Amino acid sequence: MRKIFYCLVVVSLLFLTKGYAQKYDKVDLIVDGYPKSITNVNQLLALIRKDFSLPDEKARAVFRWVCTTIAYDVALSESMNHSYVKAFSYKTEKEKEIKEKKFKQDLIQNTMTTKKAVCHGYAVLMEDLYAKLGLETKIILGNLRTDVSQIGKMPDELNHAWNVVKIDNKWEYVDATLASGFVSAKTNLFKFYFNEGYFFTNPEKFFLNHYPLDEKWLFVAKNKSDFAKLPVFFGDFFEKKYKIVKPESGICMSKNNKELHFSIAGLNDNDVIQYLSSLDNKKKYLKLENQSNFSIPIEGKQNSVLYLFINGKVVAVYKIV
Repeated sequence: MRKIFYCLVVVSLLFLTKGYAQKYDKVDLIVDGYPKSITNVNQLLALIRKDFSLPDEKARAVFRWVCTTIAYDVALSESMNHSYVKAFSYKTEKEKEIKEKKFKQDLIQNTMTTKKAVCHGYAVLMEDLYAKLGLETKIILGNLRTDVSQIGKMPDELNHAWNVVKIDNKWEYVDATLASGFVSAKTNLFKFYFNEGYFFTNPEKFFLNHYPLDEKWLFVAKNKSDFAKLPVFFGDFFEKKYKIVKPESGICMSKNNKELHFSIAGLNDNDVIQYLSSLDNKKKYLKLENQSNFSIPIEGKQNSVLYLFINGKVVAVYKIV
């Protein structure tokens, strides 16, 4: 399950509203007219500089082009998970600096040429483009939650890379890998799907599936224990305005509880709620007690996995113990 999802979910309190998304409609429309065949970063940068002057619009233009042009490299991801990959070796810090610079340049060119990358390729390309546009930016390494087996585990595994970019003296999160699309569980092929929720994501929401190796890039008053207890959240949850108020924990006890009570902010009257238990693998419909509250029966479902769906798309996964 986890092999290709280290860097991609098939998948703040941002609560992206329609109005927020529309802020960048014009930027997206212009960038969508850029050739997908561009292989030289300078050619892409020239177009962006010509069309945009505001820092956030430049940041969005880079994000939009990368996320709608660069496909996730499923084959490379699978090969990396079967063997240890060492980018380069070095003996001194100077040698490390030289080799790291060349490694990044080669990775950028390969990504632009093949139009494929895994998470580090996306992050390195984003860093290069942002820096050349005069935007302060960094690559952040850390842990990405993508699988139910991670619930209850500390985020000590280094399995993902994303970016921060400084806009109006404030660091903003961007994750081009997760925003670009998903790998189909049926075909194991990548499908482009632009996910608005991973651009300038609110730190509270970004925390739900990202934990940085260097905790200074964790812009919330949380820790590893808080992260370990969370459910697994999927892409549609980040794209929409939902907020799961309760349960806060991804581990739910069935011994003394007959039902699991949910409270979700941001639901509409016409939203369809379903759940699926790994014990019977059948989707079941739920009736909302009011606009945001409902319960799921969990008695007798110990040692199972519970999937929560909104409008046919899985948004969160819980362990029942």
